[in-house]
Amino acid sequence: MMRILTFVGVTVLALASGTGSAQADALPYGPDTCKQGYVWREASPTDHVCVPPASRTRAQSDNAQAFTRRSPVGGAYGPDTCLTGFVWREAFPGDRVCVTPATRTATAEENRLGMSRRVLAYGPDTCRDGYVWREAIPSDHVCVTPEARSRTASENAAAASRVQPGGGAYGPATCIMGFVWREAYPGDVVCVAPEIRELVKQENNLGPSRRVAP
Repeated sequence: MMRILTFVGVTVLALASGTGSAQADALPYGPDTCKQGYVWREASPTDHVCVPPASRTRAQSDNAQAFTRRSPVGGAYGPDTCLTGFVWREAFPGDRVCVTPATRTATAEENRLGMSRRVLAYGPDTCRDGYVWREAIPSDHVCVTPEARSRTASENAAAASRVQPGGGAYGPATCIMGFVWREAYPGDVVCVAPEIRELVKQENNLGPSRRVAP
């Protein structure tokens, strides 16, 4: 059974069997909630890879036929040996359901694309539409406009030209006159104009509200 839900402007098609998590108030099925048009594959009860509904139906069919596709006398892989023309599906570690080679290839592709088909495609730091990670440093996942990310990259590139030659009151991180530390994150001593530092403070304050699941 499936139902359609709407969250922060995103319509989500998810399985009614999902149990959610600590984020259940924001996303009914927690971090595994699929984007619109995708559902959990459920090749096993814990298989939450997001796939088109047709792929879920295929997985159910493969499960139902699993016994008939094994060699009745065993073989090189014991009781899990597939009949000629079939291979293990490998949807998850230990998945030895026998399927066609084409299905195994399709399943591997589903696994590769699974995260991108979740509402939280980038985990809890996933930004809402129109926002991106600022990346003042690689771990800076504050959600900002694309223009702000470009501005931040430019500030980083110009950093060396904005420090006092020979150092000063704050050592080698001393800014030249007219610039101050950006302070996008603890220890951020990139020199920027004072108005930029104020703007960065606003970005930090607004960042959580620009995530899919604040």
